[in-house]
Amino acid sequence: MWIWLGGILILLLLIVALILLSKITLQLTILKNNRDDTILIDVKMLYGFVSIHYQVPSILMRNWKEGLLFEQDRSDNVLKGHTSSQQQSIDKDKVNTWIDEFRIMLAATKGFKRWLHRTLRRLTFRELEWSTNVGLDDAAHTATLTGALWGVKATLVGWLTGYIRLTKRPKLFVVPEFGGKPLFSTEIRCIAEIRCGYAIYAGLVLIVRVLKVKGGVKKWWTILFKD
Repeated sequence: MWIWLGGILILLLLIVALILLSKITLQLTILKNNRDDTILIDVKMLYGFVSIHYQVPSILMRNWKEGLLFEQDRSDNVLKGHTSSQQQSIDKDKVNTWIDEFRIMLAATKGFKRWLHRTLRRLTFRELEWSTNVGLDDAAHTATLTGALWGVKATLVGWLTGYIRLTKRPKLFVVPEFGGKPLFSTEIRCIAEIRCGYAIYAGLVLIVRVLKVKGGVKKWWTILFKD
């Protein structure tokens, strides 16, 4: 009897250890070719047994007042390949609402910025690639824009390295296209990992920080589960 209980306990501890040591992998791909846009997000965890695929196949700019219209497709292997599609409109009012909600959540969490910084430092980027092809009618303007894009990319990546860890040198490309029609295409691809154990720990720490602020739980609950 005790031998069986001991064996079951050891097995459970082994399973827990394997889960905590496993990695959550996030792969993000952003493609833009003139007016064609695609965003792909793939999440894998528990050694690939759980996977989620999220795709925004098109982003339509209606007008300045109505904003952007996103078409979204989501699938996973948790609910036997469940797939869902929906449309979401993002305008100026919605963006302002998100900013206000973020400020409320920030105020409702003790030391949120410190928590976020420590969590991001545990996030490891295995790959970061960003290539851009650009062309204008005038060759001189194309050359100027190429130099400006190099500066923007170098600045952004340099800023990111202060918050995240990169295991490989980022691959940045800016290719000027001379003598053709105006062109702008870009592709961003990154793969990030974090250990499942630390992700669970970070979630628990965040909950504790929210509990330390009076009314913090209520504010988070209202925002996350609003109608």
